[in-house]
Amino acid sequence: MYFSTIFCCILVTAIEEVLMIITSELFTIRTEGCTIPGFSKVTDSIKMIVAAPPLTRNCSTPEKLVRANISHIWVAHEVIYSYNVFREDTFYCCYKNFSSSTNIENIMYSECKEFLNVIKAEHEFVQIECYHLDEVIYTDFFLFDFHEEINTSQTDSSLDNNSHSQEPFNVLILGIESMSRLNFHRTMPKTTRFLKERGAVELHGYNKLGDNSLPNLFPLLSGFSYKYVKQTCIQNNIFNVDKCALIWDSFKEKGFHTALGSDSIAGLLGNYEYTLPRIPTDSYLQPFIFETRKLFKNQQYNFHPCMGSKYFYRILLDYIYELAQHLILHKFFGIFWEESISHEDLNSPHIMDDSYVNFLSKLHKNDYLNRTVLIILSDHGMRWGKIVETEQGRLEERLPLLNVLFPEQFKQRYKLAFRNIQHNVHRLTTPYDIHETLLDLINLNSLDDSKIKQRSSAPSSNKSSLFVPISAIRSCSSIGIEEHWCACRRGEKIKVGNNIKTMAATNLVVQINKLLKKYPQCHKLTLSYIYDVYLVENNGNWRIYTVMVKTEPGGGILDGTLTQDKSRWLISGTVSRLNLYRNQSDCVENEDIKLYCYCG
Repeated sequence: MYFSTIFCCILVTAIEEVLMIITSELFTIRTEGCTIPGFSKVTDSIKMIVAAPPLTRNCSTPEKLVRANISHIWVAHEVIYSYNVFREDTFYCCYKNFSSSTNIENIMYSECKEFLNVIKAEHEFVQIECYHLDEVIYTDFFLFDFHEEINTSQTDSSLDNNSHSQEPFNVLILGIESMSRLNFHRTMPKTTRFLKERGAVELHGYNKLGDNSLPNLFPLLSGFSYKYVKQTCIQNNIFNVDKCALIWDSFKEKGFHTALGSDSIAGLLGNYEYTLPRIPTDSYLQPFIFETRKLFKNQQYNFHPCMGSKYFYRILLDYIYELAQHLILHKFFGIFWEESISHEDLNSPHIMDDSYVNFLSKLHKNDYLNRTVLIILSDHGMRWGKIVETEQGRLEERLPLLNVLFPEQFKQRYKLAFRNIQHNVHRLTTPYDIHETLLDLINLNSLDDSKIKQRSSAPSSNKSSLFVPISAIRSCSSIGIEEHWCACRRGEKIKVGNNIKTMAATNLVVQINKLLKKYPQCHKLTLSYIYDVYLVENNGNWRIYTVMVKTEPGGGILDGTLTQDKSRWLISGTVSRLNLYRNQSDCVENEDIKLYCYCG
């Protein structure tokens, strides 16, 4: 009897494991509150799209007139003639350092230090201009490792060897723009494997909250919705950090050295970053990146892959690594965002894979990851291009990357908290949950088993730390995800020839034209093509449809959610644009209307 009982238990466990494997292939998530279909990395619908070569070019440039090592800058006289300098007595270069004590738009430059051959680098951010006959013929920027000014005397007492058991953990967040979970597997397989081999937790049900970056970043950074931030946090065109503290402020209050950086001129927060009343973090890369715009005077876009012969994302990774080395004795919170490669093209992140895995390997070899919680995430998947014309692509767009790698001592010290985040792998989660999780990493006492048990019995809410078990009944509606952005699909595809398909598509265009009515400079749109229509919900009194169409003029590919209440049709949430509008809508300033407007 005893052995038969054991055999039955083993058999039941084996069956459960097999069912879990089968379920994970058919469904990304399957709970009472949310069912998300499962897709493999490459399906027939996208295999030609993801096989396309990356659009991003290799970085190449004319030979550099000025070069540098870790301590000095010098003129490469051997190439001076290629810059049409034939008399060196009419040539000189100018060294200027720059910085900002307030915000990005108030960057101050030093006086020029002239040099002809070599000069010692003595500042973090340096601009070099070279002149011939008093005209600028060459401009370049250099980033030097001058982090020794960091005050490590304020190191928290918890880093003392006598209190090693209470040692806090660094928190390092690496953002990769427009990266879905599955596209991370496709384009950065070496980095994916590095994380998997070290036991990183990958959240399969991480669902975005809004169309572009800011509706997904502000809930993570502040705990507030983007709508609330726009209404409450901006006063006289200045971001009020007292009303809306951002997460790095909370870490700084607890003695962490804070850092922020992006590899694009746009910055992490876009235009909002320019309205911050002061430099947001202790170390801040953005003044340097912002000034490099001078190298691209004839180009309009914020996303440039290269600064001369070096990728911008490599500049970002080098900055993070050097900063981490200088903060080896200090607790550190940093958030760094890559945009320059992944924003514009689905397949270009292939270029970054070796660099990222080498960067992480260096951190691993010097034991930095043994005391650091590493979070690699994105704001959303790719939002335009051929990929989002497929069902898989539209789902991936709503399910961004989220991986968390914990040190072994964290797993041992906070066993229940770690077990819970593993449990939440197949639960519906949002950026609000990441914010709550970061607050726990500031206050590690909240992760003691007794406190986790107490918190686990509390009523569920729309915000939950990932260290607390998330309910299986959690749904998009229960936590405030708009139906349009919800990845929990229950839809039935409407077949060709069904009148409701044409009716739904026509009404989507009608509703968009109602939005455009206030803007006479915009053309009225007409329905050009119906890609597909899904019936998402039908409760008898009303129905919800998702609709994807092409409109003219302009060839806009639009994806919207409609509610049909008897004879009334209403747009639910935002209608997203799945291809680029470029300068088609320059005649309007409203960021929502720009998605649909074709200027007359």
